[in-house]
Amino acid sequence: MSVIDVVTQVLLWAAVAMIAGAAALTLWRLTVGPSTLDRIISSDVMVSVVLAGIGVSTVVFHNTSALPILLVLSMVAFTGGVSVARLLPPHAPERQRYRRDEGEQA
Repeated sequence: MSVIDVVTQVLLWAAVAMIAGAAALTLWRLTVGPSTLDRIISSDVMVSVVLAGIGVSTVVFHNTSALPILLVLSMVAFTGGVSVARLLPPHAPERQRYRRDEGEQA
């Protein structure tokens, strides 16, 4: 194996590890998330993680047949994000732990 092959293998395994970590953290936020908005955003992030995983698999297996799947999933993710942004009220209440006390002046 040449040096380029070794570097490529190391980078691919690093990408797989980072994608797996991102998926685990996103699934944790999806299940534990304190608000509905957290769960919606984490599901959108999970679609992005799946897109990254499919992209890495196309590189590993030298197969371009997954490119239409990538395009369709990216369009679905964009549509989902835009629709959530449209449905949110203009001044959605912030999470309770970030609010100031009611008696405290700014």
